[in-house]
Amino acid sequence: MVGDAASVLADALAAGRELDLQGAALSATTLAAVLTDAPPPGAPSLRLRRANITGELRLTGATVGIPVELRGCVFAHVPDLRMAQFAGLALTGCRLPGLRAGNLRVTADLLLDDGFTAHGPVHLADAQIGGSLRLSGGRLRGAGGRALIGDRMVVDGTCYARRLRSSGEVRLPGARITGNLDLGGADLSSPTGDALDATGVTVGGSLLAGRHNAGPDVAFCASGRVLLAGSRVGGDLVLSGARIERSGAAAARDPEPAGESRMPVVPGGIVDGTACLVADRIRVEGNLELDDGMHTDGTVRLPNAVVGGYLRLSGARLTGPAGAMERGIALLGDGMDVSGDLEGRDNGRGPLVCAGQLRLVDAHVRGSASLSGVELATPGGYALLADRLRIGGEFYLRRLRCAGTVRLQNAEIGATLDCTGARLEHPRLRPDGTPRPSLDARAATIGKDMICTEGFTAAAGVRVRRMEARKSVQFVDATLGTTSTAGIRYALNAYGLVTAELVLRPAAAPAGRVRLAQAQVSTFADSAPLWAAVGGIDLDGFDYQKMNDTHVIDIQTRLHWLEQVMPDYAAGPYEQLAAAYRRAGDEELSERVLMARQSRRYAEAGVAGRIWGALQRWTVGFGYQPWLAVCWLVLFAVLGGAWFATHAPPPVDEGQNPVFNPWLFAADTLLPIVNLGQDGYWRLDGASQWIASALVAAGWILATTAAAGAARILKRV
Repeated sequence: MVGDAASVLADALAAGRELDLQGAALSATTLAAVLTDAPPPGAPSLRLRRANITGELRLTGATVGIPVELRGCVFAHVPDLRMAQFAGLALTGCRLPGLRAGNLRVTADLLLDDGFTAHGPVHLADAQIGGSLRLSGGRLRGAGGRALIGDRMVVDGTCYARRLRSSGEVRLPGARITGNLDLGGADLSSPTGDALDATGVTVGGSLLAGRHNAGPDVAFCASGRVLLAGSRVGGDLVLSGARIERSGAAAARDPEPAGESRMPVVPGGIVDGTACLVADRIRVEGNLELDDGMHTDGTVRLPNAVVGGYLRLSGARLTGPAGAMERGIALLGDGMDVSGDLEGRDNGRGPLVCAGQLRLVDAHVRGSASLSGVELATPGGYALLADRLRIGGEFYLRRLRCAGTVRLQNAEIGATLDCTGARLEHPRLRPDGTPRPSLDARAATIGKDMICTEGFTAAAGVRVRRMEARKSVQFVDATLGTTSTAGIRYALNAYGLVTAELVLRPAAAPAGRVRLAQAQVSTFADSAPLWAAVGGIDLDGFDYQKMNDTHVIDIQTRLHWLEQVMPDYAAGPYEQLAAAYRRAGDEELSERVLMARQSRRYAEAGVAGRIWGALQRWTVGFGYQPWLAVCWLVLFAVLGGAWFATHAPPPVDEGQNPVFNPWLFAADTLLPIVNLGQDGYWRLDGASQWIASALVAAGWILATTAAAGAARILKRV
C-alpha cells in the first residue's frame, strides 16, 4: 500500500494534476518521502485533495522544492514543519490538531484559509513568508489559551485574516508585514484575556480591522484585549465598526473606584486590565479610524500615539471599564500627536458617545478638532480632561451633551473655541461636596474667539481665569449656573482674563458670583441680567477701554447696576465707566459718573462727611458743575445787596463823601481780586461785619471752583 500510494503521488506530481483521495488514508511517512525526494523534471506542484493523513508528518529542517497544495485534508497528528523550507505551501480547508512550524521558510504564499481548522496552537514564530499569509475563513481553536503564535514572523506580502474565527489568543508581537494586515470580519476570543497581541508589529501597508467597504455585517470582533503597543503602520489603521470587549475574567478584575484626587488615576500600560485596546506609542502614518459604530467596554489607550493623518471617532460607542463612573476612562490619549483633524461629530452614523472619561492631556492636534454633538457621560467627574491640549485650528464643542466637567486648563487653541448650544451638567465635585466649574479653561490661550452662545448652559458655571483670547469672549443667551446646582462659587470666574472684546449678555441672571477682577478688555458689552447675578460682580481692577452700547443703556441704569453689585464703595468701577464714556466722546456723562462716585463716597462716610459731601454736591457739583458756583455767587450777591440796602454802613471818612451802592458793595465784597470801587470806604460793625466776612469767604471758594471748572471746559474744547 505504501508503495502504491507513493507511486500514485509521484505520478500525479509528474503529470501536474490534482489527486483527490476522497477521504482515503495516506501515510504521513509516504507523503514526507514524496515531498523530500527530488521532484520529476518540470513538475509544477503537488496538489492533494481530501486525504486522511495518518501518522505524524515530520518535515523538520526539510527542503521541499515544489509548491505543495493540500485541500480538505485531515491530519491525525500535529504536523512538524519546524525549520522546513517550502517553495509554497497551502493547507486550505485542512483540519489538524495543531501545527508546529517555527522558523518555517516559504518562498511564496502560505495558505491556511477557507475552512482551515486547527484544534491546537498554530506555531509560526520566526517564520519567514516570501509571499502572503492567508488565514481568511480559518478556524483556530487553540488549546491552553493560544491559537496562533506568530512572534517575530516576517511576511513579505499581505496577511489576510478576514472572517478568521479564533477561540484562543492570536499572537503577532514583533511581526513584520510588508503589505496590509487585514482582519476584516475576524472574530477573536481568548480565555487569557488577550484576543490579539500585535505588540510592536510593523505593517508596511494598512491595518484593516473595520468594514472598509466590505459591507455592514463584516466587522472585526474581539472578546479580549487587542494589544498594538509600539506598533508601526505605514498606511491607515481602520477599526470602523469594530467591537472590542474585554473577556469576563478581565472585567471581573476591575479595581474599585478610589477616593478623591486632583486627577483621575491613569491605568498603566499593556498590563492594564481595564483596557480593551492598548495602542501606547503606536505610529500610524495614515489615518486612524475608530468610528462607524465601533464599540468598546474598556479603556481605549492611545498615549503618545502618532497619527500622520486624521483621527476619526464619529459614531463610536466607547464605554469605560466602570461605565460612566468617575474612574472609568473611555479613551486615554495623553501625549497623542495627530497631524490632521480629530473628528467626533456625526458624519452619517451618529456622533461619538463616551460613557467614561475622554482624556487628552498634553495631546497635540495640528488641524482642527470637532466634538460637536458628542455625548460625554462622567457625572460627578471629568468628562473631558484635556489639560495642555494643543489644537492648531478650531475646537468645536457645538451642541455638546456632557454629564461632567470639561477641563481645558492651559490649553492652546489656534483659532476658535466654539461651545455654541453646548449643555454641561452634573459637574465634578470637590471634597466638600461643592461643584467645580462645568467648563474650566483656566490659563488657556485662544487665537481668536471663545463662543458660548445660543443656549449654552454650564450648570456649575465657567472658569476662564487668566485666559487669553486674542479676539473675543462671548456669552450670549447663555446660562451660567443653574438653581438646581447648589454651592456654586462663581457662575463666571474671569479673573485676569485678557481679550479684545468681552460680551456678557446671559439669558438669565447668573446663579453665582461673577468675577471680572483684574480682567483687561478693549471692548465690553453687557446686559441687565448680568448685573442681577446672584452674589454680585467683582469689578476690582476690571479694565476696559470702551463700551459698545453707551447710547443704548442710559447713564442712570448703569449707575444703578454699579450700586447694586457693590455693597461697599470702590472708586475703580466708577473711574472705568467714566473713562469709557470719555473715550466715546461723552464728557458730560463721564462727569456724571464721577459725581455719582463722589456722592457714593460721602454717603458711606460719617455724619460730618455726609454734610460736607452734600455741601459740595449742591454748591459746586463736586467741582464738575461750575455753573452752580456762578449761580451761588449771583444769589449771594443779591442777598448781600438786599441786606446792605436796608443796613447801609456809614463812611469811614466823611470828608470824601462816597456814594454808597448796596448792590455794587455786595458784589465787590463777594468777588475776589476784582475792585468795583466800593470796598474800603465803609465802616462795618455788628451783623454787617459778619455778613461781609461770609461773602468774602464764599466768594473765594465759589470763584475758585468756577474758575477751575471753566479751565476744565476750555481745556476740553
